[in-house]
Order: sequence, then C-alpha cells, then structure tokens
Amino acid sequence: MNDLSNEFRDLIAAAERVSADMGNIVRDVLQAGLDQPLDRDEARTLLGRVLTVMRERAEAREDRVVAAQMTADIDTLIDRVEAVRVALRPQSPADQPSIQLVSYNGVQPRPIRPTPVFHERSVPVWEGFVRTRDINLWGENQRIDIHLNQFFQVHGRTPEADELLAIMLGKMSLPGLAEDDQFEIEVLARSIAANGVRKPPIIDREGNLLDGNRRITACYFILNSNDFDADQKRRAEWVQVWQLTEHATEDDREAVIVSLNFEPDHKQDWPQYVKARKVYEHWQALLALEGRANPAPARQKDIRRAIARKFAIATDEVSRYVGMIELASEFEDYHVTEGKKDKYAVKHKAEKYFQYFDELGKGRRNGVLAALNDDESFKSLVYDLLYDDKFKNWNQIRELRAVSLDDEAMACFREAGQRNRKEGQQLIDTGIALSKANREVERTVGANKRVEVFTKWLENAPVKIFRPGPPDALSQENLHRLYRALKLVESYVVPSDASTSSEAHHAG
Repeated sequence: MNDLSNEFRDLIAAAERVSADMGNIVRDVLQAGLDQPLDRDEARTLLGRVLTVMRERAEAREDRVVAAQMTADIDTLIDRVEAVRVALRPQSPADQPSIQLVSYNGVQPRPIRPTPVFHERSVPVWEGFVRTRDINLWGENQRIDIHLNQFFQVHGRTPEADELLAIMLGKMSLPGLAEDDQFEIEVLARSIAANGVRKPPIIDREGNLLDGNRRITACYFILNSNDFDADQKRRAEWVQVWQLTEHATEDDREAVIVSLNFEPDHKQDWPQYVKARKVYEHWQALLALEGRANPAPARQKDIRRAIARKFAIATDEVSRYVGMIELASEFEDYHVTEGKKDKYAVKHKAEKYFQYFDELGKGRRNGVLAALNDDESFKSLVYDLLYDDKFKNWNQIRELRAVSLDDEAMACFREAGQRNRKEGQQLIDTGIALSKANREVERTVGANKRVEVFTKWLENAPVKIFRPGPPDALSQENLHRLYRALKLVESYVVPSDASTSSEAHHAG
C-alpha cells in the first residue's frame, strides 16, 4: 500500500509539473475527482478538456513544441491515473480476473491506447504477459466445431484441456479425419520458436482465448516437444496478450471474434465452411423472427444487408454463403440418409470440398444447378463422385452441364463411380475431354450449316435490297459490314480450278 501512496504522490507532482503555467486547473480537477470519483470515460473526458485549454494557450503563444509535449504528457498522465485507480479500487473475489497480467522483460501491464476497434466497436483491453500454461484453449472455436460435436457424440462430454490440445494438434482419431497437422501447428511452432509470438492473442479475464488458438497451441507444442532447446522453449513459456476488462460485454466478445476471423488478417482465417455456417445460422434466426416462411424479396434483401454489416462482408457474399450451405446440407443429407455414412465423416467431406458447392450452385436456369435439379440420378452421381474424391479440382464442376448432355461423357462418369480413386479421376478427365471435343464438332457442323443457309438466302435475295431507296433495302451500314466480311472470306477461298485439280489428284 505504501508503494501505491508514493505512486499517487508522484502522480500529483507530475500533474502539477505539466500544468505549472495553468494555475490551479489540473489541481482543481483532481480535487473534484477526489470529492466525487468519476468513472474512466468521464475522467478522460474532463482531463481532455483541460488538455484542450492548455494546448490552446500554448498555441496562442505559438509554442507548438510545448503544445505537442503537453499532449504526450497528459496522455501519459491519464494512463497513470487509470493504473492507480485500478490498483486502489477494492475488488471482490468475483471482480478479480482468474488470470492476472504480469510484468515480463521490462514490460508492465498497461491499457492499450488508443482503444482498439473491433468491427466498428471500441473494446478496452489491457496488455501484459501471462504464462502459456495458464491460458485455456478456445473450446468454442467454430474452426473445430465438427471435431467437438464428434467428440461429444463418442464420449458424451466436452473435451478436457489435453484432449482439446490433441484435437488442435491433429493427434486424435475421429471418423472421416486423418491424423495429420490439419491446422499447420508445427510450421507455426518453428516460427514462434525463432521469433516468439509476434501478435498478442486475446483472452478474457478467466484466461479463455477469443483469438489465437493456433498460436497458443503452437506454444504448447514447443513446450511439450524435445525438438526445441531451452531458449526456444523460453520464448513460448510467457506470452504477451491482450485481455478484456471487467466491463467487457458479450457484444464486445462477439465483435472481437467477428473482426479477427471474418475480416482480412495475416493469420490462418476461419475456413469458408465455418464462416458460411455462422452466416447461415444468423440468416435462419432472422428469418424465424419474421413470422412467415418466405418474407418478401425486399425484406430478404434488408436481412442480407444486416447480416453483411454484422460480419463485415458484401451482401452478395451473404447470398453466396447461404446457397453454399444449403447445397452442402443437401449433400450431407444424401450421404447420411441414403448412403448410411457417419454424419461427422460426411461433414468433414463437406468442409473439405466446400468451395465446390459454390460452383454447383451456379446456373439455376441453364447451368450446373439446373442440370442437377433436372436429373436426380445425375445429382446423386455427382455427390457420390465428390465424396469419393474423384474430382481433381473445382474447375471440373463447371463442365457438369455439358457432361450431362453428352452420352459418351456420361458413360465415363458412371464408370468413374465404380472405379478406385485414381482410375475414377482419369475417367472424369476423359469424360470432360470428350464433352469438350464433341462440342467443338457440333460448333463446326453448326457453323457450316449457318453459312449454307446464309449463302442460299444471299443468292436468292432480290437485287433491289442492295440499292438505296426502297423501304426494304439494306442500310448502308449493313452493306459495308457485309462487304468487309466477304473481303475477309475472300482471302481464305481456294480457287475453284485448284480445288478441282486437288480433288482429281486425290481421286487418281
């Protein structure tokens, strides 16, 4: 307590030094705060007004250097006031965070200035160090939602800390998911071992992660591995973090999550499947509030705009995500209901090939989606091929409409469904190639037919249509276009005698 008293006396002295030429303005403010304590925002507003007066007086004397220094001094003063206020405030056990920020490497816990903005919302946070092993991995991370549901299905409970770590490290066997480094933790761990954690993870007052699951998992990986030396482990043992304050609301938490997982950043973003599912859940929730199964188009547009604003994405992106989730859900229902496959194994497939559903949903009237909706057996075939990893890339999905109209190509696709993965992929390639080749033949035949029809019309057309004057005559513009086209053709025409000689030579 003696240290705090000294700190407060030093604080008063600093305030008096900053305001030496201002009379009793700052002292009066501090005395008023003593008589009637203010909350942080009120105190900052009041001190800000004092700063404005002081700066204006300095600028009136054309002393801009002094004015700039005053700005820095008052900002520092405000931070010290806040730090002392927090230290002096009596706290109940419920008010105190479960995980305390500490000083490390000469860095003291402090409020971040200016206050960070997450998705258009100012969220106060403090910065400091915590021990890595005191941080709880984010058990509600949408990135591993399928994994968590699978775990609950098998064990009837949520995973313990070590089990959650195993999921993040890809060390837990789950249906439909290979045991591998799905979240690229080892690569990140090597970077942290060399450079430390360069971007502070964000935690709440209980030490639960809101952002930084991969970074903290990588730190755990370093600490638990024999592949790293003492210096590398030291870089992972203590982590600089941002921590929400006791005033943080659920809206603040949501703003942090949306901002750091939907908006561009230099980290591994949430997969599209996770983002789309979250958008779709909000879409369904807002539709349910409408009181009618199918709101008017204008109202649906308003709903999409509201969701787009919430997640900082374009309105068209909302429509795209909704369509992709609806097709992915249909894919899942087909394989679970008709194929009797494991629900979560199917969900992993849907996540793996989620980009394909964007292409499958294009062309509702005369494209890929129309081809699927026109023929249920073709749709089932495509869903089977997709589940069995027969498509090499999502560009092949764009060819499905043409394939559905080509008997030879369809035969290849059906055969692909009966073969192993490698042979199936080769047959898919063959089917698409056949479809393209047959379309080229059709285009050539079609071109000959169109030229034949045109030349017959031209030969039989009355001469008067080429003369200016009559109502049914061709315009001069069209005559010039026809002339240019015929001149172009002329350069490619083989003389009739040469053509005849060539034909006679081949006949002989």
